Amino acid sequence: MKIENDENYIKLVEGMIKPAAISELLFYQRFTKIIPRPVFKKLLLDISKKNPRMGFVIEPYSLFLFFKLKDIEKAKSMLPDRYELVKAKIFADSAPDYFYGTGIFNARATTFWGTRQESYLVARDRETGLLSWIFIDVLSNTIIAMPSKGIADPNSTQAFFTTDSKGGIFLDFKEDRTDRQLALKGTIVNGKARALDQDLWLLGNTSIAHCKDMMGRDDNPFAVVFDPAEVATALDIPVKDIRITANTLFPDLMEQDLATVLCFPYAQHYIADSPGCRTYVKDRKDMIVKYNGLSKQKEMKTFTPKIIEKQLLAGISIFIVIVLLLHIFVF
Repeated sequence: MKIENDENYIKLVEGMIKPAAISELLFYQRFTKIIPRPVFKKLLLDISKKNPRMGFVIEPYSLFLFFKLKDIEKAKSMLPDRYELVKAKIFADSAPDYFYGTGIFNARATTFWGTRQESYLVARDRETGLLSWIFIDVLSNTIIAMPSKGIADPNSTQAFFTTDSKGGIFLDFKEDRTDRQLALKGTIVNGKARALDQDLWLLGNTSIAHCKDMMGRDDNPFAVVFDPAEVATALDIPVKDIRITANTLFPDLMEQDLATVLCFPYAQHYIADSPGCRTYVKDRKDMIVKYNGLSKQKEMKTFTPKIIEKQLLAGISIFIVIVLLLHIFVF
C-alpha cells in the first residue's frame, strides 16, 4: 500500500484554506459574545456536521520540546476518565518515559492563521487502546478552537516563532492574562534525521483530545489524515543547542531540563476532523487508504464563516426589533 497522489492531496488541503474567510471569521469572533455560549457551540457543531473536515498546514521548521514529568499524579488528574497516563517513546529507538510535550509552529488552517504553542500529555485511550495526544494548554496570537468554549479569543499578543539564514531558531510566547511564558533561542544545524515512534506520531495523531479543563462535556478524540512519511522521521536536535531563557508554563508539572528536542524541516499537510466529528483510522494501511480516497477529490466543502455571519445578523436584527418595540410601547 502506497501513497498515490500526494500532489493532489496537497492542492486539496491548500484549497481548503481561504485567507479572506479567515479574516471574516476573525472579524465576527468579536461579536460572538452577543450569542449565548451554548447557542454558539451548537451552531459550530451544526456547521461541523455539514462540513466535517478542515484543512491544516504546519509550516516548515515546527519545533517539539519534551520534558520529563515531575508530578505524575497532577498529570493524571488533568486527564478525562477515558484516558490513562502512560510512558511513551519519542523516537523508535528511545527509552519510554512520562513526558510533557510542547509543539511550536506557524500554521494556516481553514479557521485560523497564526503562531501556536501547544502543550500536551501522552495518554492511552482506554476504549481504543491508542496512544493519544492530550491538549492541556494552547497559547496563540490567533483564535483557538476549544471544546469548552467553541472558539476562544487569542490569548498571547507576544507570540512569535521564526528562523534565520544561519539555522538559528527564536521563539517567545507570553500569555496576556498571566504572563506565563516560554522563550528560547538555539540552532538546528546539528540536527540529524532519526526515525520516530509510529505508535505516537502516526496513530497518536488519529486520537487527539483535550484535558478536563478544555474538553467541555465531550471527551471524544478527533483525528488528522496525512501522508505517514510526514512523521516518519524528524531532526533530532542536541539539547545543548537549545537555550531556554524563560519557562513558566507548568513549573510544578515538569522537570526544567530538556529531555528531547526535534524539528520537522518541511511543511506538513493535514485534513482534520471538524469539532464533534471523528475519522477512525485502524493502522498505517488504513491511513493510506483514507489519504488516497481524499486525494481523488478535486475540492472539498469545508467550514465557512458565512453561516456565523447569518446567525449574527439575525441576532442583531432581533435585538434591534426588541429595542424598537420597547421604545414604542414603554416610552
